[in-house]
Amino acid sequence: MQPNIVFVLLDTARALNLSCYGYERETSPFIDSLASDGVRYSRAFSNSIYSLPSYGSMFTGEYPSEHGAVDWNKRIPQNTLVEGLNDSGYETHAVTTHLVSGDFGVADAFDSVDAQFVSSRDLPFDDDPVAERMAEKANRDGFTSEREKYTFFLKTVARNPSPKSLVNGVAQFYRKLRKDHGFWQDDGAAAALESARDIVREANDPFFLFANFVETHDPYRPPRGYIREFMPEDVSFDEIREALDYSSVRACFGLDEITDRQRMILQALYDAEIRYLDDQLREFDAFLRDEGVREDTVFLVVSDHGDFFGKAGLWGHQGRVYNDVCHVPLVVDYPWVDGKMESDVTELRQLCSHLQTIADGEKMTMEPNGEAIVEYYGMDTQLSYAPWEAFEDVSESEWGSYQVALVDDVYKLIWDATDRVELYGLQTDFGEEDNLSVDESNVVDAYKERIEAAVGTPHKNHDAYRSGGTGESRTEQSKGVQNRLRELGYID
Repeated sequence: MQPNIVFVLLDTARALNLSCYGYERETSPFIDSLASDGVRYSRAFSNSIYSLPSYGSMFTGEYPSEHGAVDWNKRIPQNTLVEGLNDSGYETHAVTTHLVSGDFGVADAFDSVDAQFVSSRDLPFDDDPVAERMAEKANRDGFTSEREKYTFFLKTVARNPSPKSLVNGVAQFYRKLRKDHGFWQDDGAAAALESARDIVREANDPFFLFANFVETHDPYRPPRGYIREFMPEDVSFDEIREALDYSSVRACFGLDEITDRQRMILQALYDAEIRYLDDQLREFDAFLRDEGVREDTVFLVVSDHGDFFGKAGLWGHQGRVYNDVCHVPLVVDYPWVDGKMESDVTELRQLCSHLQTIADGEKMTMEPNGEAIVEYYGMDTQLSYAPWEAFEDVSESEWGSYQVALVDDVYKLIWDATDRVELYGLQTDFGEEDNLSVDESNVVDAYKERIEAAVGTPHKNHDAYRSGGTGESRTEQSKGVQNRLRELGYID
């Protein structure tokens, strides 16, 4: 009998902040229970450190340098995983709040895709000339203060009087007022899971359900009821709003400073987002049990990457392929397994072939392959359509170079196109504090050879990409996709 498969992807949820991975706060009690009943992969690694290339590896089984979806102008060439499940007789459905899984080639193979994109730019009326001028001004010059913003709005309305503009303006003001007091809506998780319930009610066995959430992606704005569970009582909402104004990109470049107190606030919000999603998944799991399908279902929870909170001066998920961003949770509750931990290194691209094997009827768990490759083509590839368009004063040699890491159970080597190398002993230094590359040159040479055999040299991959020879190009982004990328901090 073929089991149903529920594949839950929590975007940007790093392993370090889940309680089943040793975190001191109870952020993930439901996922912890899945880990107790199923298999927890303690050393799972994504194959890149931001969404598009990481998703590409999960759905194709290939490294980023093979599938080529390594910047926002590219698309995943084919969804090998879902196409294979379709061929094996599965109904395949996706509910998503992430633009990557609603576009960029991921969605093409599913029988159905329900994209629940929640945007602060959504307004009651679309064809609003004032809103368009406001957006143009914000993108071109920005606003130095809220007062300047509202003055510009009133002047623009006076020149272009429109009932639609007034309604949109009131809606924006009301939304801001609620946000200023912490009354944030979620990023679509509740609506996506309600859609998932409808799908399960109507689905025929076997079904594959991919559920993708972005609550743990910055900006972190958890529902108000979850904030105080992790936030110290002496933190005001004024401080929370100020902390949320941070720019991870500017902080990485040393252009903005984030204080220790702001770091604490951001991490508390991040933890609250994890707990909110955990509760949502608990309710969905109870629904599956009520429907009588849970005992025949593989329930998988994973993330595509994590976030930095100041390690080596890094914020967000860009810059270097350190464990903060490439060590991810992977928990799989199989109907045929009772509690197990896999401590060997696993990489997420293995999921593609493993889930196909399960679909073919084999009752097995995923065996770690003992090593992982993590590739990253440079900070500009995830932050702008045109490389360095928005970062003219930033050193391309420092931030625009391809880098790759080889991880196994003993060492991790990071090697980039500038020939910078870092070597860490992961048995005692998982936090990557002590660079051993000078003292362990023989190890460095051996790991370089293994990298070259797997994906080629950094120089080769860097030059291939920068010459335009990597990946399948996509058509021009829609305005909606551009707005969503802008809100998530990926374009200016």
